[in-house]
Amino acid sequence: MILPLTAPAAMVGLYFTPKDVFGCANRGLMALGVVFLATVAAAATTRRAMKEKRGGGKEAAYWWIASTLILLLPIVLLAGPLG
Repeated sequence: MILPLTAPAAMVGLYFTPKDVFGCANRGLMALGVVFLATVAAAATTRRAMKEKRGGGKEAAYWWIASTLILLLPIVLLAGPLG
């Protein structure tokens, strides 16, 4: 569960990084990159959860769904409070 938390942490870290460090445009591009990678990873974890659920592993499927929700947090952060 630690690995999916890196995407929201990266978004918050970029938000609190001063503009002088990377520049405004570069920070925005990095944020979009984090969102893109997290979305691709969320799609992969969703597929994995569906595969686990079909295979009868409901407990494992719930953990994969939780990972998916965590990986979708950067989209929410970008559209909401950090955007």
